[in-house]
Parts: sequence; structure tokens; C-alpha cells
Amino acid sequence: MRRLHFYVMGAIALLFGLASIAEYVMVSYGLRLGWLASYPPEQIEWLSSLPAWVHGVWGAQALLALVGALCLLAHLRPAVWMLAFSFLSLAVLALWAVAFAQPGLISVTGGGTTPWIVIGCVLLLNLLLYVYARQEKQRGEVL
Repeated sequence: MRRLHFYVMGAIALLFGLASIAEYVMVSYGLRLGWLASYPPEQIEWLSSLPAWVHGVWGAQALLALVGALCLLAHLRPAVWMLAFSFLSLAVLALWAVAFAQPGLISVTGGGTTPWIVIGCVLLLNLLLYVYARQEKQRGEVL
């Protein structure tokens, strides 16, 4: 039997990938379902006015997170580079949203520490998933 932590991390990666793709699809199609229903109108308007390149990078990040998680659960080596590119694209999106977007994400969400904590936790989770997949590749668990 495989080690239990492999399945726990695989489930976490799968949930992260599903949440990423679900949020991207809901924002892209203007759906206010799930957690988006609680967003204030200013945030929904900001999300609907994102540049096309941001939507492209966001879509790629979400797809890479989901397929990377599935590859990790299937013990496939592409999980490592998919999760790495997912993290890099998410870091680019976070940097753009905080530093270069007009108005910036922090001002749209009302400021405070909460947006910073959420951004940090999501980036950290994505980074940890990549590091875990890379470690499993080195151990020979991911073929």
C-alpha cells in the first residue's frame, strides 16, 4: 500500500485544482455561484474587466493545477512541471494584481491584512504542492 500522505496530498492537490478551474470558469462566464455570490459588486466588476492576457494566464494556471493534480494521483512525471508552471503563473498573476493592476486588488478588496493573507496562503499551497511532487519524483514514487 502506498504511503497515506501521498493520497492526502493528492486529494489536496485535486481540491486545489478543482477550486482553481471552478473559480476561473465562474468568473469567465459571469456566474455568481458558490463563494463568488458573497463577493461585493466592486470585486465582481473588477474581475469582469480583467485584460485578455490575464484571463489567458489564469486559465492556464487553473488547467495546469487540475491536470497536474491528476497526474500526481496517477504517479505521472509531468505532474512536477505542471505544478511548477501553475505556481509560476499564479505568482505572475498575484504580482500583477497587487502591483500593476489599476485599481489594484488590495484597494478593490478594501485593504487590510486579509487579502495579503489569502494571496500568501494560496501561493504557499501551490508552492508546497510543486515541492511535494518534485520530492515524490526524486523518491521514485512519480514515474
